[in-house]
Amino acid sequence: MDALQARALLFQRKLQEIPVDISLPGLEELDNQLSVLEMTGADTTNASKLVEGPDGKVDGMAQTAAVICKALILRKTKERIFTDNDIEVVVHFGLTILTPLSQAVAKASGGGVTAIEAAKKNLSTTPVSDSSSISPESSAEVSPSQN
Repeated sequence: MDALQARALLFQRKLQEIPVDISLPGLEELDNQLSVLEMTGADTTNASKLVEGPDGKVDGMAQTAAVICKALILRKTKERIFTDNDIEVVVHFGLTILTPLSQAVAKASGGGVTAIEAAKKNLSTTPVSDSSSISPESSAEVSPSQN
């Protein structure tokens, strides 16, 4: 194989889709219906820009919600569940919903540094905007654990 063939293979690679194989509390009718897509670098950058305040600061929980909005799809049709306009509603979901979904996105995206991990780092240096009712300490719980 030469560099051009390797390049072609990389360019043709499809993003991973990971089934959400856990039951979301109170939403059992969605069992085996949802998947998440692997996030690209552009997706995570776009998610950050969507929740950037006028002062340039990013709310970590809103960034987590933005990532979920971009990645969550209906498994059968591959249709996105949420639009970018739904971030303000998704950010207010309970942690019993946000945590497993954000962990599924991290898994689909390689489990490395994702927008969720970046949000956690952001929280240590950037105050959370006043629009969020969740403290920076509780937002750390949403970040996927690294094994």
